[in-house]
Amino acid sequence: MLFADIIYGDQAAHTVYLSDIANSSLDVIDTKTLKLVAQVPGFSGGPAGVVRDDLGQIWAGDGAGAIKVVSGSAPYRIVDSVPVGAPTADEIAYDPADQVIAVTSPDATTGSAATPWVTLIDARPAADGTHRVLGHVVIPGAGPDAIEQPQWDPATHSFVEAVRATTDNPGGEIARIDPRNIRLEGTTPVSVACNPGGLAVGLHGQVLLGCNTGTPVIMDSLTGEVVAQFGGHNASGADEVWFNKADQRFYAAEAGAAGPPPLPQLNPPTVMVIDAKTDQFITNIPLGTEALGFHQVTAVGNPARVFVPESDGVHVYQAMG
Repeated sequence: MLFADIIYGDQAAHTVYLSDIANSSLDVIDTKTLKLVAQVPGFSGGPAGVVRDDLGQIWAGDGAGAIKVVSGSAPYRIVDSVPVGAPTADEIAYDPADQVIAVTSPDATTGSAATPWVTLIDARPAADGTHRVLGHVVIPGAGPDAIEQPQWDPATHSFVEAVRATTDNPGGEIARIDPRNIRLEGTTPVSVACNPGGLAVGLHGQVLLGCNTGTPVIMDSLTGEVVAQFGGHNASGADEVWFNKADQRFYAAEAGAAGPPPLPQLNPPTVMVIDAKTDQFITNIPLGTEALGFHQVTAVGNPARVFVPESDGVHVYQAMG
């Protein structure tokens, strides 16, 4: 049975990377042939988040307190392990302008206090192949497991981080992190029911939030203006969300809402598709019972191929245009 955390599509490399928790491996899938071409071992209870940079490296979080660097071409192998000062290296983003990696540690602590932080790492390897930690940025007021999906936002030249809840913003917020000065620039509260897990940067500084306590929301990451909400489409419980540059559409992994057994699934699992140019709902991609509880999605190409981990493997859905 497949059990995974994050799935990441790379348009240029024609690959999809899957954090395969069930096999403690990073799985590499060819998006043209739809074949599994490699499984990279060496992860402890992971991997978690995954991203590919433009230097030919793949970065994958691990439950052993380090982020692993994997060679970006065959033979795929771990080439470095960078400690993050916390038990877990979780979700990841890449800043191509400064060549900096951001990785979250939602279980970081200082003394006995929970201080979830984001570790910034120089993506450029030193002569010996190692990578330098630039520093940590604590998210104030965030409790354990509160910090989630980060992304690079070229419009604000910052990492934008989905935060489920803080003491000041119990409904969630977007934190902005300056990669050059290694500091928190500011936070933007989410003004509607959300508690975001997923975040994807689209067009014109707008982000899509995958909400745990509501339907997906498009908002301005600086002003907090809610541009669109997507209720009434029989979907709920989003986690990972994705922006596909090739077709300029958002994809939201809607796990559905369910009670404990034997309560039924209240909404079926779907992938919600949204036009990022018009902020309009396009469709839901219905998923089968194998997707109950899933929370990952990525998409590449135009027309898009949409990759969804389900309990019996990674399913691929083809857009019709």
